[in-house]
Amino acid sequence: MRLGGAWGSGSPALVAVAVGATLLSAVGVAALGDLQPAGGTQAVVAATGPAGAEPPAAEPAEAAAAGAPAPLPLPEGALPDAALAGAPLPDAPPPAAPAPAGPPAAPAPAPALELRSPDLLVTLPAPLTAEQVSALGALPEVVGVTVADLGTVQLAGQDARLLGVDPATFRAFTPQETARSDALWEAVSRGEVAPTFGLARDRQLTLGGPVSLGGSIAGAPVELPVRIGAVAAFGLPGVDVVLDRARARQLGVVPQNAVLISAPARGISALRTSVTEVLGAEAAIEVLRPEVARARAGKPRNYRELYIDSARYCKGLSWTVLAAIGQVESGHGRHLGPSSAGALGPMQFLPSTWAAYGIDGDKDGRADIMNPFDAVPSSAAYLCRFGANRGPQGLYDAIFAYNHADWYVQKVLAISAQYR
Repeated sequence: MRLGGAWGSGSPALVAVAVGATLLSAVGVAALGDLQPAGGTQAVVAATGPAGAEPPAAEPAEAAAAGAPAPLPLPEGALPDAALAGAPLPDAPPPAAPAPAGPPAAPAPAPALELRSPDLLVTLPAPLTAEQVSALGALPEVVGVTVADLGTVQLAGQDARLLGVDPATFRAFTPQETARSDALWEAVSRGEVAPTFGLARDRQLTLGGPVSLGGSIAGAPVELPVRIGAVAAFGLPGVDVVLDRARARQLGVVPQNAVLISAPARGISALRTSVTEVLGAEAAIEVLRPEVARARAGKPRNYRELYIDSARYCKGLSWTVLAAIGQVESGHGRHLGPSSAGALGPMQFLPSTWAAYGIDGDKDGRADIMNPFDAVPSSAAYLCRFGANRGPQGLYDAIFAYNHADWYVQKVLAISAQYR
Protein backbone atom coordinates (compact mmCIF):
# COMPACT_ATOMS: atom_id res chain seq x y z
CA MET A 1 0.00 0.00 0.00
CA ARG A 2 2.29 2.64 -1.34
CA LEU A 3 0.86 5.77 0.15
CA GLY A 4 1.79 8.72 2.25
CA GLY A 5 4.57 11.26 2.28
CA ALA A 6 6.42 10.06 -0.80
CA TRP A 7 3.73 8.27 -2.83
CA GLY A 8 5.24 4.91 -2.21
CA SER A 9 5.93 5.13 1.48
CA GLY A 10 3.09 3.05 2.84
CA SER A 11 0.49 5.24 4.56
CA PRO A 12 -3.03 5.73 3.23
CA ALA A 13 -3.34 9.39 2.26
CA LEU A 14 -7.08 9.39 1.73
CA VAL A 15 -7.80 13.10 2.04
CA ALA A 16 -6.69 16.13 0.08
CA VAL A 17 -7.71 19.38 1.74
CA ALA A 18 -7.61 22.97 0.59
CA VAL A 19 -6.91 24.92 3.78
CA GLY A 20 -4.76 27.69 5.17
CA ALA A 21 -0.99 27.77 5.28
CA THR A 22 -0.82 26.29 8.77
CA LEU A 23 -0.69 22.69 7.49
CA LEU A 24 1.90 22.59 4.76
CA SER A 25 3.83 25.42 3.23
CA ALA A 26 5.04 23.81 0.02
CA VAL A 27 1.88 22.63 -1.68
CA GLY A 28 -0.26 24.80 -3.93
CA VAL A 29 -3.85 24.40 -5.01
CA ALA A 30 -3.82 21.55 -7.50
CA ALA A 31 -6.05 19.70 -9.89
CA LEU A 32 -6.71 16.18 -8.68
CA GLY A 33 -4.33 14.52 -11.13
CA ASP A 34 -1.50 16.80 -9.99
CA LEU A 35 -1.80 16.29 -6.23
CA GLN A 36 1.54 15.32 -4.75
CA PRO A 37 2.65 15.50 -1.11
CA ALA A 38 5.36 17.77 0.15
CA GLY A 39 6.93 15.03 2.24
CA GLY A 40 6.30 13.07 5.41
CA THR A 41 3.72 10.44 6.16
CA GLN A 42 0.37 12.13 6.58
CA ALA A 43 -3.34 11.58 6.14
CA VAL A 44 -3.94 15.08 4.79
CA VAL A 45 -2.39 16.83 1.81
CA ALA A 46 -3.10 20.53 2.28
CA ALA A 47 -3.40 22.92 -0.62
CA THR A 48 -2.22 26.35 0.44
CA GLY A 49 -2.01 29.72 -1.22
CA PRO A 50 -4.51 31.51 -3.43
CA ALA A 51 -6.82 29.59 -5.73
CA GLY A 52 -5.08 28.92 -9.02
CA ALA A 53 -1.53 28.81 -7.61
CA GLU A 54 0.74 26.43 -9.48
CA PRO A 55 1.58 23.19 -7.58
CA PRO A 56 5.13 21.82 -7.39
CA ALA A 57 3.92 18.51 -8.83
CA ALA A 58 6.24 15.51 -8.86
CA GLU A 59 6.48 13.25 -11.87
CA PRO A 60 4.95 9.77 -11.52
CA ALA A 61 8.37 8.21 -12.07
CA GLU A 62 9.76 10.09 -9.08
CA ALA A 63 6.78 9.11 -7.00
CA ALA A 64 7.20 5.44 -7.86
CA ALA A 65 10.86 5.50 -6.98
CA ALA A 66 10.35 6.93 -3.52
CA GLY A 67 9.54 4.38 -0.85
CA ALA A 68 8.20 0.94 -1.72
CA PRO A 69 9.78 -1.23 -4.46
CA ALA A 70 9.38 0.03 -8.00
CA PRO A 71 6.70 -1.69 -10.08
CA LEU A 72 7.72 -4.74 -12.09
CA PRO A 73 7.29 -4.59 -15.89
CA LEU A 74 3.92 -5.54 -17.25
CA PRO A 75 3.56 -9.28 -17.86
CA GLU A 76 4.55 -10.36 -21.34
CA GLY A 77 2.68 -12.73 -23.62
CA ALA A 78 -0.94 -13.62 -24.10
CA LEU A 79 -1.25 -15.25 -20.69
CA PRO A 80 0.29 -12.87 -18.18
CA ASP A 81 -0.89 -15.07 -15.31
CA ALA A 82 2.10 -17.28 -16.18
CA ALA A 83 4.13 -14.81 -14.15
CA LEU A 84 2.05 -15.77 -11.14
CA ALA A 85 2.72 -19.48 -11.59
CA GLY A 86 6.37 -18.78 -10.85
CA ALA A 87 5.52 -16.93 -7.64
CA PRO A 88 5.14 -19.72 -5.08
CA LEU A 89 3.74 -19.10 -1.66
CA PRO A 90 6.05 -19.61 1.34
CA ASP A 91 5.46 -22.52 3.69
CA ALA A 92 5.75 -20.06 6.56
CA PRO A 93 5.87 -16.28 6.28
CA PRO A 94 9.10 -14.54 7.29
CA PRO A 95 9.00 -12.68 10.58
CA ALA A 96 8.00 -9.05 10.37
CA ALA A 97 11.05 -6.84 10.01
CA PRO A 98 11.26 -3.82 12.29
CA ALA A 99 10.20 -0.60 10.64
CA PRO A 100 13.12 1.75 9.97
CA ALA A 101 13.30 5.16 11.51
CA GLY A 102 11.33 7.53 9.33
CA PRO A 103 8.58 10.08 9.31
CA PRO A 104 6.32 9.98 12.37
CA ALA A 105 3.06 8.08 12.09
CA ALA A 106 -0.18 9.97 11.68
CA PRO A 107 -1.66 10.98 15.03
CA ALA A 108 -4.23 8.70 16.57
CA PRO A 109 -7.85 9.82 16.59
CA ALA A 110 -8.96 11.98 19.47
CA PRO A 111 -10.03 9.85 22.45
CA ALA A 112 -13.65 10.96 22.02
CA LEU A 113 -13.74 9.66 18.43
CA GLU A 114 -14.75 6.00 18.46
CA LEU A 115 -14.74 4.71 14.90
CA ARG A 116 -17.73 2.76 13.57
CA SER A 117 -17.94 0.53 10.52
CA PRO A 118 -21.22 1.31 8.69
CA ASP A 119 -23.21 -1.83 7.87
CA LEU A 120 -26.41 -0.33 6.47
CA LEU A 121 -27.41 2.91 4.77
CA VAL A 122 -31.17 3.34 5.18
CA THR A 123 -33.23 6.02 3.44
CA LEU A 124 -36.85 7.12 3.75
CA PRO A 125 -38.99 9.45 1.63
CA ALA A 126 -39.66 11.63 4.70
CA PRO A 127 -37.57 12.72 7.70
CA LEU A 128 -36.93 10.17 10.43
CA THR A 129 -38.52 10.99 13.75
CA ALA A 130 -36.57 11.18 16.99
CA GLU A 131 -38.45 8.08 18.16
CA GLN A 132 -37.38 6.10 15.10
CA VAL A 133 -33.74 7.09 15.51
CA SER A 134 -33.86 6.13 19.18
CA ALA A 135 -35.45 2.77 18.34
CA LEU A 136 -32.75 2.02 15.76
CA GLY A 137 -30.03 2.80 18.29
CA ALA A 138 -31.67 0.44 20.77
CA LEU A 139 -31.72 -2.57 18.41
CA PRO A 140 -29.69 -5.61 19.55
CA GLU A 141 -25.95 -5.26 18.93
CA VAL A 142 -26.25 -1.86 17.26
CA VAL A 143 -23.24 0.16 18.40
CA GLY A 144 -23.85 3.39 16.54
CA VAL A 145 -26.24 5.36 14.32
CA THR A 146 -25.88 8.73 12.64
CA VAL A 147 -28.56 10.63 10.76
CA ALA A 148 -27.88 12.43 7.47
CA ASP A 149 -29.65 14.14 4.57
CA LEU A 150 -29.40 12.23 1.28
CA GLY A 151 -30.45 13.58 -2.10
CA THR A 152 -29.49 14.13 -5.72
CA VAL A 153 -28.12 17.50 -6.81
CA GLN A 154 -26.50 18.92 -9.90
CA LEU A 155 -22.70 19.28 -9.86
CA ALA A 156 -20.82 20.46 -12.92
CA GLY A 157 -23.95 19.90 -14.98
CA GLN A 158 -24.55 16.29 -13.95
CA ASP A 159 -26.36 14.45 -11.19
CA ALA A 160 -24.43 13.72 -8.00
CA ARG A 161 -25.59 11.89 -4.88
CA LEU A 162 -25.03 14.28 -1.98
CA LEU A 163 -24.93 13.43 1.72
CA GLY A 164 -25.56 16.29 4.12
CA VAL A 165 -23.89 15.47 7.43
CA ASP A 166 -23.09 16.67 10.91
CA PRO A 167 -19.28 16.44 10.75
CA ALA A 168 -18.97 15.91 14.50
CA THR A 169 -20.88 12.61 14.38
CA PHE A 170 -20.56 11.44 10.77
CA ARG A 171 -16.74 11.38 10.71
CA ALA A 172 -16.70 8.36 13.05
CA PHE A 173 -18.43 6.31 10.31
CA THR A 174 -15.68 6.97 7.75
CA PRO A 175 -12.37 5.11 7.32
CA GLN A 176 -9.83 5.87 10.00
CA GLU A 177 -7.56 8.07 7.85
CA THR A 178 -10.54 10.17 6.76
CA ALA A 179 -11.95 10.32 10.28
CA ARG A 180 -8.62 11.56 11.64
CA SER A 181 -8.41 14.56 9.34
CA ASP A 182 -9.43 17.60 11.38
CA ALA A 183 -8.73 19.79 8.35
CA LEU A 184 -11.25 17.88 6.24
CA TRP A 185 -14.05 18.17 8.77
CA GLU A 186 -13.26 21.81 9.45
CA ALA A 187 -13.65 22.44 5.71
CA VAL A 188 -17.01 20.66 5.67
CA SER A 189 -18.10 22.59 8.77
CA ARG A 190 -17.30 25.84 6.96
CA GLY A 191 -19.80 24.86 4.26
CA GLU A 192 -17.23 23.69 1.72
CA VAL A 193 -17.94 20.64 -0.40
CA ALA A 194 -15.93 17.38 -0.35
CA PRO A 195 -16.34 15.12 -3.40
CA THR A 196 -14.89 11.64 -3.75
CA PHE A 197 -11.71 11.07 -5.75
CA GLY A 198 -13.51 9.35 -8.61
CA LEU A 199 -16.08 12.12 -9.00
CA ALA A 200 -13.43 14.85 -8.81
CA ARG A 201 -11.49 13.17 -11.58
CA ASP A 202 -14.49 12.47 -13.80
CA ARG A 203 -15.83 16.04 -13.48
CA GLN A 204 -12.34 17.60 -13.67
CA LEU A 205 -12.79 19.45 -10.40
CA THR A 206 -10.01 21.53 -8.89
CA LEU A 207 -9.12 21.31 -5.22
CA GLY A 208 -9.65 24.74 -3.71
CA GLY A 209 -11.61 25.96 -6.68
CA PRO A 210 -15.27 26.97 -6.97
CA VAL A 211 -18.15 24.79 -8.12
CA SER A 212 -21.89 25.36 -8.41
CA LEU A 213 -24.37 22.94 -6.85
CA GLY A 214 -27.92 22.90 -8.15
CA GLY A 215 -31.10 21.80 -6.38
CA SER A 216 -34.72 22.79 -6.00
CA ILE A 217 -36.99 24.04 -3.22
CA ALA A 218 -40.77 23.84 -3.68
CA GLY A 219 -40.21 23.24 -7.38
CA ALA A 220 -38.08 26.35 -7.85
CA PRO A 221 -34.46 25.80 -8.94
CA VAL A 222 -31.73 26.99 -6.60
CA GLU A 223 -28.01 27.36 -7.16
CA LEU A 224 -25.39 27.28 -4.45
CA PRO A 225 -21.80 28.34 -5.22
CA VAL A 226 -19.33 26.57 -2.94
CA ARG A 227 -15.62 25.95 -2.63
CA ILE A 228 -14.14 22.49 -3.07
CA GLY A 229 -12.54 22.26 0.35
CA ALA A 230 -11.44 18.63 0.23
CA VAL A 231 -11.31 15.48 -1.86
CA ALA A 232 -11.65 12.36 0.23
CA ALA A 233 -12.49 8.67 0.45
CA PHE A 234 -15.60 8.17 2.57
CA GLY A 235 -16.10 4.43 2.14
CA LEU A 236 -19.78 4.87 1.24
CA PRO A 237 -20.45 3.44 -2.22
CA GLY A 238 -22.89 5.58 -4.17
CA VAL A 239 -22.21 8.75 -2.16
CA ASP A 240 -20.46 11.25 -4.44
CA VAL A 241 -20.32 14.42 -2.36
CA VAL A 242 -20.34 15.31 1.35
CA LEU A 243 -21.59 18.68 2.56
CA ASP A 244 -22.64 20.20 5.85
CA ARG A 245 -26.35 19.55 6.55
CA ALA A 246 -27.22 23.24 6.77
CA ARG A 247 -25.85 23.83 3.27
CA ALA A 248 -27.47 20.67 1.93
CA ARG A 249 -30.86 21.95 3.04
CA GLN A 250 -30.28 25.15 1.09
CA LEU A 251 -30.41 22.88 -1.97
CA GLY A 252 -33.74 21.35 -0.97
CA VAL A 253 -32.34 18.01 0.19
CA VAL A 254 -34.88 16.26 2.46
CA PRO A 255 -33.65 16.60 6.06
CA GLN A 256 -32.97 13.54 8.21
CA ASN A 257 -34.08 11.06 5.56
CA ALA A 258 -31.06 8.77 5.88
CA VAL A 259 -29.31 6.90 8.66
CA LEU A 260 -26.09 4.91 8.87
CA ILE A 261 -26.19 1.93 11.21
CA SER A 262 -23.23 0.05 12.66
CA ALA A 263 -23.77 -3.41 14.14
CA PRO A 264 -20.69 -5.48 13.26
CA ALA A 265 -21.65 -8.41 15.51
CA ARG A 266 -25.16 -8.76 14.08
CA GLY A 267 -26.00 -10.84 11.03
CA ILE A 268 -27.02 -8.68 8.07
CA SER A 269 -30.27 -10.55 7.46
CA ALA A 270 -31.37 -10.18 11.07
CA LEU A 271 -30.33 -6.53 11.12
CA ARG A 272 -32.32 -5.78 7.97
CA THR A 273 -35.40 -7.43 9.46
CA SER A 274 -35.13 -5.40 12.65
CA VAL A 275 -34.68 -2.15 10.74
CA THR A 276 -37.73 -2.88 8.60
CA GLU A 277 -39.79 -3.57 11.73
CA VAL A 278 -38.85 -0.12 13.05
CA LEU A 279 -39.16 1.92 9.85
CA GLY A 280 -41.65 -0.03 7.77
CA ALA A 281 -41.57 -1.41 4.25
CA GLU A 282 -40.96 2.02 2.69
CA ALA A 283 -37.42 2.07 4.07
CA ALA A 284 -34.79 1.51 1.34
CA ILE A 285 -31.94 -0.51 2.85
CA GLU A 286 -28.49 -0.58 1.25
CA VAL A 287 -26.03 -3.13 2.63
CA LEU A 288 -22.53 -1.68 3.06
CA ARG A 289 -20.88 -4.61 4.80
CA PRO A 290 -18.87 -6.65 2.27
CA GLU A 291 -20.24 -10.10 1.55
CA VAL A 292 -17.67 -12.89 1.97
CA ALA A 293 -18.19 -15.96 -0.19
CA ARG A 294 -17.31 -19.51 0.83
CA ALA A 295 -13.65 -20.48 0.54
CA ARG A 296 -12.45 -22.72 -2.28
CA ALA A 297 -11.53 -26.28 -1.47
CA GLY A 298 -7.88 -26.67 -0.52
CA LYS A 299 -5.24 -24.11 0.36
CA PRO A 300 -3.97 -21.90 -2.48
CA ARG A 301 -0.66 -23.21 -3.86
CA ASN A 302 0.60 -20.06 -5.51
CA TYR A 303 -0.19 -16.37 -5.74
CA ARG A 304 -2.53 -16.78 -8.67
CA GLU A 305 -4.72 -19.18 -6.69
CA LEU A 306 -4.47 -16.92 -3.63
CA TYR A 307 -5.63 -13.87 -5.57
CA ILE A 308 -8.56 -15.82 -6.98
CA ASP A 309 -9.53 -17.15 -3.55
CA SER A 310 -9.13 -13.76 -1.85
CA ALA A 311 -11.54 -12.05 -4.24
CA ARG A 312 -14.33 -13.79 -2.29
CA TYR A 313 -13.84 -11.14 0.42
CA CYS A 314 -15.33 -8.60 -2.00
CA LYS A 315 -18.09 -10.11 -4.11
CA GLY A 316 -17.93 -8.49 -7.53
CA LEU A 317 -14.22 -7.57 -7.36
CA SER A 318 -12.09 -9.27 -10.01
CA TRP A 319 -9.12 -11.25 -8.73
CA THR A 320 -7.08 -9.58 -11.48
CA VAL A 321 -7.20 -6.28 -9.57
CA LEU A 322 -5.61 -7.98 -6.56
CA ALA A 323 -3.02 -9.56 -8.84
CA ALA A 324 -2.17 -6.19 -10.37
CA ILE A 325 -1.78 -4.56 -6.95
CA GLY A 326 0.32 -7.49 -5.76
CA GLN A 327 2.57 -7.10 -8.78
CA VAL A 328 3.02 -3.37 -8.35
CA GLU A 329 3.49 -3.50 -4.57
CA SER A 330 5.83 -6.44 -4.08
CA GLY A 331 6.29 -8.38 -7.32
CA HIS A 332 3.99 -11.09 -5.94
CA GLY A 333 5.83 -11.43 -2.65
CA ARG A 334 9.37 -10.92 -3.93
CA HIS A 335 9.89 -7.59 -2.13
CA LEU A 336 8.45 -7.60 1.38
CA GLY A 337 9.94 -4.38 2.74
CA PRO A 338 10.14 -2.54 4.96
CA SER A 339 9.82 0.51 2.74
CA SER A 340 11.26 3.87 3.75
CA ALA A 341 8.09 4.54 5.75
CA GLY A 342 7.84 1.06 7.23
CA ALA A 343 5.35 -0.60 4.85
CA LEU A 344 5.59 -4.37 5.08
CA GLY A 345 4.49 -7.57 3.45
CA PRO A 346 3.33 -8.69 0.01
CA MET A 347 0.61 -6.03 -0.17
CA GLN A 348 2.67 -3.28 1.53
CA PHE A 349 0.56 -2.23 4.50
CA LEU A 350 1.78 0.17 7.15
CA PRO A 351 1.55 -1.46 10.58
CA SER A 352 -0.85 1.30 11.71
CA THR A 353 -3.13 0.61 8.74
CA TRP A 354 -2.82 -3.12 9.28
CA ALA A 355 -3.99 -2.71 12.86
CA ALA A 356 -7.28 -1.33 11.52
CA TYR A 357 -7.78 -3.44 8.40
CA GLY A 358 -5.73 -6.62 8.74
CA ILE A 359 -7.70 -9.89 8.89
CA ASP A 360 -6.83 -13.48 9.74
CA GLY A 361 -7.27 -15.00 6.30
CA ASP A 362 -5.89 -18.46 7.08
CA LYS A 363 -7.65 -18.74 10.45
CA ASP A 364 -4.49 -19.51 12.40
CA GLY A 365 -5.50 -17.16 15.21
CA ARG A 366 -3.64 -14.02 14.19
CA ALA A 367 -3.51 -11.49 11.36
CA ASP A 368 0.11 -11.38 10.15
CA ILE A 369 1.14 -8.50 7.89
CA MET A 370 3.92 -10.65 6.36
CA ASN A 371 1.72 -13.66 5.69
CA PRO A 372 0.28 -13.60 2.15
CA PHE A 373 -2.67 -15.74 3.28
CA ASP A 374 -3.63 -12.80 5.54
CA ALA A 375 -2.32 -9.86 3.49
CA VAL A 376 -4.08 -10.59 0.18
CA PRO A 377 -7.52 -11.15 1.75
CA SER A 378 -6.97 -7.97 3.80
CA SER A 379 -6.26 -6.07 0.60
CA ALA A 380 -9.52 -7.36 -0.91
CA ALA A 381 -11.50 -6.38 2.18
CA TYR A 382 -9.85 -2.94 2.25
CA LEU A 383 -10.75 -2.30 -1.39
CA CYS A 384 -14.30 -3.42 -0.72
CA ARG A 385 -14.55 -0.95 2.17
CA PHE A 386 -14.11 1.77 -0.44
CA GLY A 387 -16.59 0.38 -2.97
CA ALA A 388 -14.35 -1.60 -5.32
CA ASN A 389 -17.30 -3.81 -6.29
CA ARG A 390 -19.66 -0.88 -7.00
CA GLY A 391 -18.92 -0.11 -10.65
CA PRO A 392 -16.09 1.76 -12.41
CA GLN A 393 -16.19 4.86 -10.20
CA GLY A 394 -16.25 2.73 -7.06
CA LEU A 395 -13.28 0.72 -8.32
CA TYR A 396 -11.41 3.92 -9.12
CA ASP A 397 -12.12 5.34 -5.65
CA ALA A 398 -10.97 2.11 -3.99
CA ILE A 399 -7.68 1.86 -5.88
CA PHE A 400 -7.12 5.59 -5.36
CA ALA A 401 -7.63 5.00 -1.64
CA TYR A 402 -4.97 2.27 -1.81
CA ASN A 403 -2.52 4.72 -3.35
CA HIS A 404 -3.44 8.38 -3.64
CA ALA A 405 -2.32 8.90 -7.25
CA ASP A 406 -4.12 8.76 -10.57
CA TRP A 407 -1.11 7.25 -12.34
CA TYR A 408 -1.20 4.37 -9.84
CA VAL A 409 -4.88 3.67 -10.56
CA GLN A 410 -4.22 3.66 -14.30
CA LYS A 411 -1.23 1.33 -13.89
CA VAL A 412 -3.20 -1.12 -11.76
CA LEU A 413 -6.11 -1.13 -14.19
CA ALA A 414 -3.79 -1.62 -17.16
CA ILE A 415 -2.04 -4.58 -15.53
CA SER A 416 -5.34 -6.03 -14.36
CA ALA A 417 -6.67 -6.03 -17.91
CA GLN A 418 -3.79 -8.28 -19.02
CA TYR A 419 -4.50 -11.07 -16.58
CA ARG A 420 -6.75 -13.96 -17.61
